[in-house]
Amino acid sequence: MYIFGYGSLVNIKSAQKSFKRELQQEDFIPVLVNGYKKVWNAIEYIIFEKEEKITNGIFLNLEKGSTLSTCSTCGTLLKITQEEFNFLKLREKNYSCIEIESISGFETNEKIYTFMTTNKEKLANKHSENCFIPKNYIKLLEDGLKPYSNEFKEEFIKSYSSFPFPTKEGTYIFSDPIQNKFAKDGIKDE
Repeated sequence: MYIFGYGSLVNIKSAQKSFKRELQQEDFIPVLVNGYKKVWNAIEYIIFEKEEKITNGIFLNLEKGSTLSTCSTCGTLLKITQEEFNFLKLREKNYSCIEIESISGFETNEKIYTFMTTNKEKLANKHSENCFIPKNYIKLLEDGLKPYSNEFKEEFIKSYSSFPFPTKEGTYIFSDPIQNKFAKDGIKDE
């Protein structure tokens, strides 16, 4: 099976935290997924360093188009085992796991999954308050793009470069300890 990454899982250092095996850059296959687009609307409860209050951190999400041909977005595929899939489910615990139906220029008989927020209570909109896009998350995305082709980098950045919420400096942690462990510390103690 494969996992489609469109956010932090495009970054090899970030992705590595969810894998016992050593990932190589060539394990990440740049692709274009049909029928989805990136949006800034996934709410994760985070706490910025030196603050005690919980903030609505806004992270990248996928939004399904009305048909496969209405939109597309780039990201990467990574071949995974069932055990690795189970760890990714812990890391992405607030996201729904969905099966991807159409990828341009990539053929496989194996299933392709991704994670996206579908719970309406965890989707930000223009009326949502106390919402910030962490600048460190944007940096994580951009650092992760460095090994890819210029064309892929440009398309990826273009797909998310409109920020509907203010950005905020600072280190952050996820308020959920399990999610924080798998996103920040990884599975090294497992």
